[in-house]
Amino acid sequence: MEIFKKVYAFAEERTQYMGKAIFLLSMGAIFSVIPYYVIYRIIIQLTSRSTEARVYFGAAALILISLVLKNVATEYGLKASHHLAYNTLAGMRKHTVDKLLNMSMGDIQQYGSGELKKIFVENIEAMEMVLAHGIPEGIGNILGIIATLIAMFLVDWRLALLSLAVLPIGMLVIGIMGKNSSQKLGQYYQSSQNMNNSIVEYIRGMAVIKVFTQGDTSFAQYRTAIREYKDFSLDWYKSCWKYMAVYGVILPATWLFVLPFGMLFYQDGSLELAALVLSLLFALAIGPMFIKLVTFIPILPTLTEKYKRIEVLYSEANMKQGHIKGQITDHDVIFENVTFAYKEKDVLKNINFTARQGQVTALVGESGAGKSTVGKLIARFWDVKGGSIKLKGRDIREYAFDTLMESVSYVAQDSFLFDTTIMENIRHGNPKATDEEVVAIAQKARCHDFIAGLPSGYQTKVGEAGDRLSGGQRQRITIARAMMKNSPIVILDEATSSTDTENEDLIQEALNELLLGKTVLVIAHRLSTITHADNILVLKHGEIAAMGTHEELLASSKDYQHMWQRYEATADWKYQTITMGGDAIC
Repeated sequence: MEIFKKVYAFAEERTQYMGKAIFLLSMGAIFSVIPYYVIYRIIIQLTSRSTEARVYFGAAALILISLVLKNVATEYGLKASHHLAYNTLAGMRKHTVDKLLNMSMGDIQQYGSGELKKIFVENIEAMEMVLAHGIPEGIGNILGIIATLIAMFLVDWRLALLSLAVLPIGMLVIGIMGKNSSQKLGQYYQSSQNMNNSIVEYIRGMAVIKVFTQGDTSFAQYRTAIREYKDFSLDWYKSCWKYMAVYGVILPATWLFVLPFGMLFYQDGSLELAALVLSLLFALAIGPMFIKLVTFIPILPTLTEKYKRIEVLYSEANMKQGHIKGQITDHDVIFENVTFAYKEKDVLKNINFTARQGQVTALVGESGAGKSTVGKLIARFWDVKGGSIKLKGRDIREYAFDTLMESVSYVAQDSFLFDTTIMENIRHGNPKATDEEVVAIAQKARCHDFIAGLPSGYQTKVGEAGDRLSGGQRQRITIARAMMKNSPIVILDEATSSTDTENEDLIQEALNELLLGKTVLVIAHRLSTITHADNILVLKHGEIAAMGTHEELLASSKDYQHMWQRYEATADWKYQTITMGGDAIC
C-alpha cells in the first residue's frame, strides 16, 4: 500500500475521485449480477407454469435497466478514475519540473536528454493504465465478487464455497507465472530503455551519420537494440502463454464444482431446485469477475517497477536554497578561495578575483582550464566545493534562487531557442515587454536587419532549438534576449563563437552599448574581443596564472603572450585552392 500512497500523493482531491471511482465501478459490477437473478426468477415462473405475460415483460425491463445502470456506473466510474489518473500524472510532471529546477546542472546532465524525455513522457504516461483502470477496476471487481458471494452464502454456503474451489487452482498457476514475471520485469524495462535510447541517439545523430556515411554501422546498433527488445518480449510472452491458457479456462469455470455437487445435493433432498438454479447463475456471474481480477494482481509489482525509475530522479539532492529576497543593489562579484570539482576531479583551485560593476572582466585560457565553469558557478548551475562567491558581501547561496536569477543573465556558447517565433524568443527575457520594446532591443543588438529580411519577420518560427536559423543568427537572438532581461550581471560564454568577422564587429558594437554600467564577465577564445577588457584573467589548469589588462599581460605573462602570438598567427588564415594532379584541393 505504501507505493499507492507515494503515487497518489501527487494528485489533488485524490480521496474524492478514488472513492467515487471505486463506488461506481463496484456498483457497475453489482448491476451486472442483477440480470442473472432476474433470469432465476423467470425460471421459477416457468417451473410454476405461470403464463402471465406482464411478468416476462417486467423481467425484460428490469434486465434492460440493470444493464443500462451497469454501463452508466462503469462509464462515470472510469471517468472519475481517469480524472484521478491524469491528475496524478500532471502532478508527477509538475514535480519533475520543480525537481529539475532545484537540481544542479551537473546532476541533470548525468541523465541526458534521452533518459529525461523517457521519464517525462513514457515512464509517467505508462502509469495511466495502472492508475485509471487497474487499481479502480480491480478494487471494484473485488467488491463485486464479495457482494455476489455474500448473496451465494445466503442461498447455500456449500455451493458458495464450491464456486471458490477454482481459485486455488487458478491462483497457483498465476503464482508460478508471476514468479517468473517478477524476475523478468526489471530486464524488460531495461531492454525497453535501451531501445528508446538507441532510437533517440540514432535520430539526433542523423546529420553525423549521413556526413560520415555510417548509416550501416549506426543502423546496425539501432537494429540490434530493437531485435533484443523484440526477442526478450516474445520469449517472455511465450513462457507465459501456457499459464495464461490454463487460468483463462479454469477461473471462469465456476460451475466446475458447483454443478455436479449441486445436483447431488438436490437429489439427496438437501437443496431445493430454486436454490440450485440461483447458485449456478451467481457462480456464472462471478466467473468474468475472476478473470478481471487477474489484471489487478500484477499491478503492485508493475507500479513499483515503473515508479522506481521515476523515484530515482525524485531522490536526487536539491541545491541549497537561500532565504534572502529583494533586489540586490551591489553587483560586484567576488570569488574567495573558490574550489570546484566535477565528481572527484578538481576543475578550479583557490580562485580569487573581483568582477566589478561597470567593468568587463574577461577569462581566457586553454580548453578545459575552467573558464566556462567560473561563469556557471555565478549562475548557480553548480555550487562551489570550497570557498565562496559573494554578492553584496553575502554568499550567493544565501539568496533565494529567483532573487539571484533576477540579477544574472547568462548567454551560453550553445545558443538555444524555443520552438516559437523570434518575437517570443526575445520576449522570453522579459515576458511583459511590448512588441515595440522587442524590436527596439533587437535594433540595439544589431539583429533587426536580418530579422526584417525574413519572410515573416519577427513572426518567423525558428524551429526546434532554432534549427531554421544559422548559428550566428541564433547567437545574436540569444544576446538580444539576454539584453531584454536587462540584468545588472551579464555572463557571455563564447557569445560570438558562431559569428563571422563582420557580424562579430556588429555584435561587439551592440555589447559595448548595451552592457554599459553592468558587471560583465566574458569567456572568450577570440582574444580580439577582449583586448579592451578592464581585467583579464588567465586560467591554467584550474588556477589563475595571471591577471591584468591586455597591455599588462603582454608585458608580464608568458602564457598570455603565447596565446596572443598564436591568435595573431591564425587571425589572417585564408583558404587557398591549389591544384595537384588535376584535382583542386584546399
